[in-house]
Amino acid sequence: MDKKMDAEDKKKFEEMYLKFQYVLKKIAYLNEIPFDYIDDVVHDTFISYARYDYSLDLPPENLKMLLIKILKSRCMDYHRRMKRRSYGELDEEAYNTEDFPSHDKAANLSDFVVSKERCQALLVEIEKMPENWRQVAALKLIEGRPTKEVCEILNITEKACYSRVSRIRKYLETLLQDENWP
Repeated sequence: MDKKMDAEDKKKFEEMYLKFQYVLKKIAYLNEIPFDYIDDVVHDTFISYARYDYSLDLPPENLKMLLIKILKSRCMDYHRRMKRRSYGELDEEAYNTEDFPSHDKAANLSDFVVSKERCQALLVEIEKMPENWRQVAALKLIEGRPTKEVCEILNITEKACYSRVSRIRKYLETLLQDENWP
């Protein structure tokens, strides 16, 4: 922020935050921001609002529209950052550090990193699973959602969720250990 907020502006900003934070969180969720990052994206939205020194005296509907526009921009930024991340690219130097003990099962980096083809084959296998497994695999294993949230979405018990996740993992591990599998 270029200028400091006086007490009245701080109060207006806090009121704006309290009034619009839940709406922005819902919109972030609808824009496929992972649950663990929603608060960060919403906070970044308010920080951007303050940084660009927008008026705190805008009519509520204009204020809401501006916040939503900023939020959507933050959501796009998040997705661009995640797209640029490449989980398959590890350098040899990082792999050979103390973080990877010498008795590691992987003989070299190529054994450690799962190939793109195998990842695609795993996704195909997940698509072939029974509907109740596929839903749990998508929400819990791929999207990384918390168990409680998965249970609420699918209307199942935690015990059922844990059981399905365990079975899915065992099935996928069996596939990965098969030398003839992609």
